[in-house]
Amino acid sequence: MAENKKSTIQFKSMPINLISIQEGFNPRVYFSDGEMQELIASIKSEGVLQPIVVRLQPDNKTYWVVAGERRYRAAVAAGLPEIPAVVRHLDDKQARLTATIENTQRADMSPGEEAIAARNVLSDCDGDRAEALRLLGWSARKFEARLLLLHASTEVLNELTTRAIRLGHAELLCQLPSDFQNATLEKLIEHQYSVPELKARLSRFARPLESAIFDRTECASCHHNSYLQANLFDEHVESGLCANPDCFNQKTQDAVEARKRDLHDRYAAVFLDTEKPPQSFVVVIQTGQNGVGKTQFEKGCSQCRHFGALLSTNPNSPGKVSEDCCFDLDCHGQKVWGYQASLSNPGSSTMTGNTVTATGADAKKGANPGRADSAHKPSDGTSGATPGKVLEHIEGFFRDTGAKYIVQHRHGKLLVNSYALYRLVQTTFPKEALPIAAGTKQASWPMFGTLRDFVDAFGYLSIEEMMAFNERMLTHLLGQHERINTTMSKAWAMGSAGVCKFMDIALQDEFIVTREFLSAFTKSGMEGLLREAINGKGVAFVTYYEGINEKNTFANLMKKKNGEILDEVFGCGYDFAGFVPACVIQFMGEDKPVSDPNSTHTAATTSSALALSATNSIPESGWFDDDDDERIANQDYTLDPELEV
Repeated sequence: MAENKKSTIQFKSMPINLISIQEGFNPRVYFSDGEMQELIASIKSEGVLQPIVVRLQPDNKTYWVVAGERRYRAAVAAGLPEIPAVVRHLDDKQARLTATIENTQRADMSPGEEAIAARNVLSDCDGDRAEALRLLGWSARKFEARLLLLHASTEVLNELTTRAIRLGHAELLCQLPSDFQNATLEKLIEHQYSVPELKARLSRFARPLESAIFDRTECASCHHNSYLQANLFDEHVESGLCANPDCFNQKTQDAVEARKRDLHDRYAAVFLDTEKPPQSFVVVIQTGQNGVGKTQFEKGCSQCRHFGALLSTNPNSPGKVSEDCCFDLDCHGQKVWGYQASLSNPGSSTMTGNTVTATGADAKKGANPGRADSAHKPSDGTSGATPGKVLEHIEGFFRDTGAKYIVQHRHGKLLVNSYALYRLVQTTFPKEALPIAAGTKQASWPMFGTLRDFVDAFGYLSIEEMMAFNERMLTHLLGQHERINTTMSKAWAMGSAGVCKFMDIALQDEFIVTREFLSAFTKSGMEGLLREAINGKGVAFVTYYEGINEKNTFANLMKKKNGEILDEVFGCGYDFAGFVPACVIQFMGEDKPVSDPNSTHTAATTSSALALSATNSIPESGWFDDDDDERIANQDYTLDPELEV
């Protein structure tokens, strides 16, 4: 019988003085003194039986605790010189998520700590509830209940964490405004009310209809309206209150959701305050010490999929909207730095609010935004600023364009055919039969790589060399390959973009801005693209539109509804031919369009496209590598075969 690999892994003890606690990374903030003393006694007697998880500090000499803080604290108190530990390579986000998930699997974590943990995981998942549930291993009911607890005041959550009150108390209190929560909490602790007693007292609590954010038409005739009670009874609560908190809260929730849907027409990113912690976003401003610049704001930030609004669900301010929020703090910091740097050195060639100021020879060159530089290494083509619906149109464009031209390009056709053939034989094809990959000195290529990777690695081969490689694979397929691997890549759109780049396709002759494409943007995204648009004849859309008649102004156009904007844009007679949006160019892997001395009418388009492309050139990366993701899914936080001594 095969031996279980995990059960035989040995752990190396690590000097305990090399390990410390990083504040703010453990979702658990309370440790019971009694339980801690029991753990210390156990460790003195038996030692630490389950290794802790640590990660390297920036000095590459010492470590931070990721999981197992109680064991670490107890080991220090017990005077142990060493402790068994697993070293994992994690950044801050991964470490926080690992610590959160490890602790939520333990029975002694308080519901208050679980509430904070649920929000942090949901934030790391960008609001994807299904992914957060998968990582936490919770039921949907428990998850939503913990998020609802976030309406509890800080004082209530603290008392819940220290076990001074029960979960039922906190669930009742969190339905009330925060000032009323704290006043009730003091009486609750003083008189030691039970959960049923507190519920009975709070049943008399009513909500003021004046603060309602929903349509109150139905409330006028509702028997829960205290105005009607005042006309019928001598004893009654203050007039103008709702005596049915459940109905009031449901109507408020529905109104908040309706506002969220409306906000999606204006912003790509819209979150509730239960989905994003306060420190995960910032309001974008154009000027001042933390400004990003007017052009950056209009053509960069406002089109970004991380730019949006935060909607309050707090009983104190339900439905309140915080607009122009950036949910990518790293990118925001870079844009602020770039703008401030441009102010201090305005004569340099730099980004000034997302506008490129060219100097010297660069200012004299024309440029062609639709032709790719085959010597330029492409980015991953997935700018974090391009909305998902826009990417769908871009992907479709490159699929169709790649399919159209591949049969006409002998070298490209052979390259793609070789990739398809290699995908069939890659699990058994000998490495020594591979060509030397570009940029390396050995015959190697990652298994299950994408078409784009293949083009980058072997596109330099001549037709004769590629044909020889193709023939080697055919021979292997027919004579040695035992089975066909049917796993196919899902990145064909990006791969096709790479092939178009390889074949040096002039995109301005192929891409057309259609109504369907433009409608995929939010209103702010439409505005940015239309400001960017300069067609092959050098005519800017804004100039053309405002020149039709005196009443036509671009500012008034953007005040209309999305459908009306589309009707105006595609009904005014403007010809988009020759204009390639920066997001399309960037998807192909270009940081900027390439200068083409033969181009006679693309320089203006290039400067606009370059401005947007340069702003949104920071790609996103995932949290984990495949191994880390699998361990998280299997809830394995202690056994790590890649132990670092």
